[in-house]
Amino acid sequence: MRYVLALLALILNPAGALADPARASPVVPSPLPPAADRSVVACRDFRNRTVRTVEVQALGDAGRAEFVAGAPVIMLDPVLMGGLPANLQVFFKLHECGHHVLGHLFAPTTESEKEADCWAIKQERKHGLTHDDIVAWKPHFAASKGSRFGHLPGPQRVEFLLACLDSEG
Repeated sequence: MRYVLALLALILNPAGALADPARASPVVPSPLPPAADRSVVACRDFRNRTVRTVEVQALGDAGRAEFVAGAPVIMLDPVLMGGLPANLQVFFKLHECGHHVLGHLFAPTTESEKEADCWAIKQERKHGLTHDDIVAWKPHFAASKGSRFGHLPGPQRVEFLLACLDSEG
């Protein structure tokens, strides 16, 4: 229900709902530490449109890339994100940004989730992400069985992220 209310607020008043989280109850101020926003300050989609970030309680996942009233949006669950290390919060936000940058919402493939993962890791690598950082994420991915959308199961996903960190590009 909160997800529906947040979408409704964005559709009825996209600029106001995104700009003033206090006006729409499901949209809350960011609990992310300042370091968590540094890599995604200017997330722009493949058409060079600004991708806005909105936080929605009880989203059902850490994050989701969507279009709301035709605008690219990243939705984040502040409760799920708040319990994660700052660099993992950045990863999830970048992962969702990657879906917009790579055009996955227009043309998804079976590789979209892996592409967004790798894109996010490469962005974080520019800001000093290390192997040890990713290895420290293992407990947060351990119970993940993957998803029907193409997310790898937790242990495989961590290994894939490590391989992305080492890859060229």
